[in-house]
Amino acid sequence: MNGNVRSSVGLLWRHQRLIWWIFAVNLFLAWLASLPARVTLSAVLDHSLESTRFITGFDLAALATMIQRPDVQPGALGAAAIVSAVVFFFYMLLIDGGIFAVYLDDRKLSRAEFFENSGLFFWRMFRLALYAIIPFAIAAAINGGIAKYAGKLATDAPQERLGFFVNLEGKLIFVLLALFVRLWFDLAQASIVKDNERKVLRTVWRSLKLVFHSGKLYVTYLGIGLYIALVFGVGIAIWVYLPHRATFLSFLVLELVTIKLITARMWMKAVSARWISLLPPAIAMVPFLPPSHETLATPAPAPEVEPTDLPAPPEPPVPE
Repeated sequence: MNGNVRSSVGLLWRHQRLIWWIFAVNLFLAWLASLPARVTLSAVLDHSLESTRFITGFDLAALATMIQRPDVQPGALGAAAIVSAVVFFFYMLLIDGGIFAVYLDDRKLSRAEFFENSGLFFWRMFRLALYAIIPFAIAAAINGGIAKYAGKLATDAPQERLGFFVNLEGKLIFVLLALFVRLWFDLAQASIVKDNERKVLRTVWRSLKLVFHSGKLYVTYLGIGLYIALVFGVGIAIWVYLPHRATFLSFLVLELVTIKLITARMWMKAVSARWISLLPPAIAMVPFLPPSHETLATPAPAPEVEPTDLPAPPEPPVPE
């Protein structure tokens, strides 16, 4: 496992331009999503004394009052963020083929090669995303059922904290299942790119078998998941305790958290690509090829006749 982790970190370092490019696209889409909020809130707060309640601190009551104003439409503000998130999701689906091609070959692709691989595998990646909805929905349903049961325990059980601990265990189970599904479909993506596999559903089932035979690969994913949780928790804790007037510093901390999360996700892709690239190649099956036209036009050679099968030559006439 350590060798695979070290080699995947090397892949990240050698091809770090992928991380910076994804971060730049994410930042641009976030800026676009913030434009409606900036225009709307500037019109409301630029000439109002209520803005001081947000400059010196965060006032929840002032925020609730501002949202209830007729010239502020929270639905429109949220729609811009949702559209940007959907665009970023499809952008990642588009470049997944190029990313795995880079990690599998471990070489710098030209821009034409990168986007050629991205376009070649886009629809297969899209179908994988649709298939992934099913296990993720099952994991979410399990989490919802445990949370509902924990809510009943919180009101009916004699122990006051029993419902809380059951709910916490449900969240842990959900995270473990989500990481399992994430590993499953990362291996499927890497397999499709490596073998140029067109039968997506068959690759999904094969990848499920690979997960159970991957040894410590799932443990690596767990470690990356803990890294994500640690980075996110520390970053948000720092951001909460920053002074409200330190706008640029707050922005910098949040962007550092974002780029660390992107790096962790790319690390997962690098680990799965490296593991798939080290698998022994499958035995090639030679397909049956029908005879060509030239072969059909060539007459078959006459069968050889044994000498014993030849008729005896006629005897010469005897002179009288």
